[in-house]
Amino acid sequence: MAASRNGAEGVDLFAIAGATISGFFPSQKTGDARLLRMPFTTLVEERLGLYLEYHPLVVAFQRGDASADFARSRRISTPLGTPFPIPYAHEDRPHTYLPDYVGTLAGGGLLIAEAGTAADKGLPRAQAKAEAARRRAALGGGAYWLGLAEQLGRARHQNLQLLHARRLPFAAFEEIAPAVRALWLSGGPLPIGEVVARLAGRWPADQVEGAAWKVAAEAAARGHLLGDLDGATLTLATPLGLLPPGAPPLLPPPLPSAVPRVPPASPAAGDGGRPAQDDGDPPGAGDDAPDGTPAAPAGDTCLLPGRTLDPLSLPAGPARAAFGRNMRAVLAVLGGAGVRETARAHGMDHAHLLRLVRRAREIGQPALVPHGLVRRPGSFHPAFGEKIRELFACRARPTATQVFEDVRMRRLAEELSEQAGRLVRAPSYRQVSHLCRALLREPAVRDAREGAVHPRRGRVSPNSFVHSVAAPALLCQVDEHYLDVLVTAEDGTVLSRRVHAAVAICVKTAAILGAVLALDSLKEEDYMRLIKQCLEPKDALVALYGCEHPWPCHGKPCVVFHDRGKIFTSERAVSVLVDRLGIATEQAPPYCPSAKGTVEALFTWICRKLSWRLPGTTRGRASGAAGGGPAAAAGRAGVRLELLEQWFYRSITDGYMREWDTLRGGTRAALWDDAVRTCGVPRYLGSPADLLLLLLKANNRKKGARTYTVHPYKGVVFLGRCYVAAGLTSRLAGQEVEVYYDRRDLAVIYLFHGGVHVGEAYCVELSGRRLSEAESRAERKASAPARAAAAAESLAGRQAVQEQVLQGKAAHRKEATRIERARQLDLQRGAAHPDHVRAALAAMDAARALREAEAPPAAPAPGPALPPAAPDDDGRPVRRPLVRAVGA
Repeated sequence: MAASRNGAEGVDLFAIAGATISGFFPSQKTGDARLLRMPFTTLVEERLGLYLEYHPLVVAFQRGDASADFARSRRISTPLGTPFPIPYAHEDRPHTYLPDYVGTLAGGGLLIAEAGTAADKGLPRAQAKAEAARRRAALGGGAYWLGLAEQLGRARHQNLQLLHARRLPFAAFEEIAPAVRALWLSGGPLPIGEVVARLAGRWPADQVEGAAWKVAAEAAARGHLLGDLDGATLTLATPLGLLPPGAPPLLPPPLPSAVPRVPPASPAAGDGGRPAQDDGDPPGAGDDAPDGTPAAPAGDTCLLPGRTLDPLSLPAGPARAAFGRNMRAVLAVLGGAGVRETARAHGMDHAHLLRLVRRAREIGQPALVPHGLVRRPGSFHPAFGEKIRELFACRARPTATQVFEDVRMRRLAEELSEQAGRLVRAPSYRQVSHLCRALLREPAVRDAREGAVHPRRGRVSPNSFVHSVAAPALLCQVDEHYLDVLVTAEDGTVLSRRVHAAVAICVKTAAILGAVLALDSLKEEDYMRLIKQCLEPKDALVALYGCEHPWPCHGKPCVVFHDRGKIFTSERAVSVLVDRLGIATEQAPPYCPSAKGTVEALFTWICRKLSWRLPGTTRGRASGAAGGGPAAAAGRAGVRLELLEQWFYRSITDGYMREWDTLRGGTRAALWDDAVRTCGVPRYLGSPADLLLLLLKANNRKKGARTYTVHPYKGVVFLGRCYVAAGLTSRLAGQEVEVYYDRRDLAVIYLFHGGVHVGEAYCVELSGRRLSEAESRAERKASAPARAAAAAESLAGRQAVQEQVLQGKAAHRKEATRIERARQLDLQRGAAHPDHVRAALAAMDAARALREAEAPPAAPAPGPALPPAAPDDDGRPVRRPLVRAVGA
């Protein structure tokens, strides 16, 4: 944490997120048109942020608890400064409170907003923070808003997400928007489908629909949209209208400045008529009792510790009714009601009610179950309970009998007897068995017995999460996984890297919006390529790979839900998705694959029904019975990446999309078509060329240099190949450029100079050939031994030349004389013989040279041994005269 100029320290928001969902959403009220991202650390903060984004009285807002380093590194706009400290006192000690959001209201007043739950904000310390924030907002002429999870409904939040995803500007909007506004202002409330039908003859239908949604989103931000955002989901058939430009804005439901106190329910309230609870409420928290008596309010159940009981788990009849009566009475007392009045209203004895309140504060809702329904084993020493838990919660998964007969239980009984000075008996088998059955209901013990590395996350909602998603592409999950299949290059070289796949899937319909393959681990450009595929139609892709069925799933996701992979959380990914495309991103908690269960189930389907059945996989029998392993099987089958892509896309379009989804009740393709026909889907209406340059680029820099330099004759030397561009080589000669390329095709690179795209450069060597970066790397690796041998042979030849150069002047004169005599003899032979005779003589000379080269060298003949020469008078040896052999 970094200290700010006001003496307070902020926090790293994503470091404190912990086990919650965090991320960014684009905001147009940051105060800076260049910095649009707004971070959040919980879903409640995201809901509050969108509430402020579409509140007409909020001019601008920012995070109030972020540190200066976090705001600088994440490019967060903070016009009011960060952090924004508010001093307060609790238990006679000074503290500093950092609110979630601070901003400016329409009249210039200060806005302080805090997100949370009623249970957390009802604690004494939280109330002290709220009181200090109210005083600080009053001094600034503003207000303090408390965004509770119970106040920020799911329906309004999803409608705001659908509108917010359609606020991205496009070229034809300024031309179509006046016609859309005129229809709504003159004709009254009209559904968007009717607006599209009336204006489709003048402009394309998709552009009219996009303009209508954008007009509605802008009107909602000003408070001029006539429509129920808190009711049903906005669809193409929902009537919408606009207020006149000078009309006062319509304000959303106000947020409280303190935790509201819910009055206790009356026994004669009947079924109460309470609305359905949000998915974030605990099971059974706000449901009416099955016998017709209303249960306690959902917000007050948080006052009780421990787990929440489901009334349906109790026997129907008087027992269930007594539990509901006890719950209502205890919560009323905890809410501030008098004991005697509450006991009299519920027909109870006040002493019995006091006992229930005391027990409920200790152990929670199980204390409110009527007597006789909860049985407890006989008492024994607490040390035995800890030992039973230790023995029972292990990966060996012992039974209750094994725990009872374990020798460590007997040793513990002996140790306790020695310490107490009396006989301490071990628990009976019935006590051990009862405690083991109780331990099985604890998630920590169950995970420990199953050998889970990380604890399992329990269900937090009684409703289905999939069915709570309102519209297609509202929430898309992305993830990457390896396919465990080896492929070959164009020359047959087996690539040792495994193929990885990334998939984007719509949670509502389970339809796949995009899927890409890449060798080795995925990069940022692969993730960008996946987003690009989601935004564009896939007709050309279906025709290329010969799919039997169409793949109509394309649209701009409102929210992209991902894990903590580096390609999803990088600065470039956030910049492209949030800042440029207006897509909100959500990051799953660590070690929580169930949070994105839809895409995890998809990869299970792909592995079991595609990749594990292909030659070249390392799993199962698909590697071939001929032996040699997966690499040999992939080489024999000739599995190229292009073929694997074809099989992958055909499995998606002709297999997965046509299967029946039991959870959603239909085939995925039909579910997508029906959802799009009803609700519509956000579309990308920008230029395809801009989208290509925005997403399809991979920056590659030389080692030791920042950028590449354009050579006046060679162009740009990139990855060992020369790239030239007509008109750019001479104009940019000697200047530095940045190179962006697609790893799937190295035939062309994109050149940027000063951050501006200046053109493309092409490789003549790869003309008419598609070569990927992985194939180029594999070819270089396969030819490395041959290149090393050629380099060694060249080195040996050059070293032989250097040895001849260093022999001296006499040796050089002798060699020159030999070469000249050979040249003279060759000239004489050419003058003395015809051509065919010279050819025959040359062949004879070559054969003799070959025989001499293959024959072993002859050993010199031994000569007579001569005595050593006697030294002269000066001590130097005397040279003997050369003796020539006569008659040799």
